[in-house]
Amino acid sequence: MDVDLSYFLELRLRVRGNTEATAIIDRCLRLIAQAQSADQKTYERIEIEVLQLADELALRFGAPKTAVLQ
Repeated sequence: MDVDLSYFLELRLRVRGNTEATAIIDRCLRLIAQAQSADQKTYERIEIEVLQLADELALRFGAPKTAVLQ
């Protein structure tokens, strides 16, 4: 979990001044923080929000190169 957190904190520093990028990173940091002390119901809600975020990013920037079309 610390690796994830440090990655996003470093990324946040790199995108200083870009409010949209900062908002996305802050959203990720909030999800990481919530997951650390989440009960099962909260964790399931976080999983749904992570999938929604992934969908939003894929629509905005394109699907990851590792995505498989079916």
